[in-house]
Amino acid sequence: MALADPAGCAKGSEDNNPFPDIIELNVGGQVYITRHPTLVSVPGSLLWEMFTQKNVRSLARDSKGRFFVDRDGFLFRYILDYMRDRQLVLPEHFPERGRLQREAEYFMLPELVKLLAPKLSEQNSLGDDPCQSDPEELSPGADTGRSLTSAAAAAP
Repeated sequence: MALADPAGCAKGSEDNNPFPDIIELNVGGQVYITRHPTLVSVPGSLLWEMFTQKNVRSLARDSKGRFFVDRDGFLFRYILDYMRDRQLVLPEHFPERGRLQREAEYFMLPELVKLLAPKLSEQNSLGDDPCQSDPEELSPGADTGRSLTSAAAAAP
């Protein structure tokens, strides 16, 4: 009863919401504390489904009573940041982009998945260079041919 009253006061018109305003999550061993509105900010996402459509008692809990999600706790910080303001901010040279994209897919965040997808222009520019240089490197005498061409161009 003590939990229902403060949650009801904080929520205003959502008196039927069984979840508290402040939610403690254990994601893969990492503890996160956030607000209920943050978790339900993307309709149709997995967290939205968990914290609006499911019974509070049906969700997994850890030994301390926190809601438990068996996913990568380190990468979840970026999922939660995205849900707060719908922007993707990653550190420079972020090596886990593919894994984060997989987490975004799991949490059913299609806009974040799109933001994390490799850009077509980057793929093309990266893909073109090796194709152009591979045949030259593999052909015998390629270096000789290049140096002869350079020498011929330099000659008066």
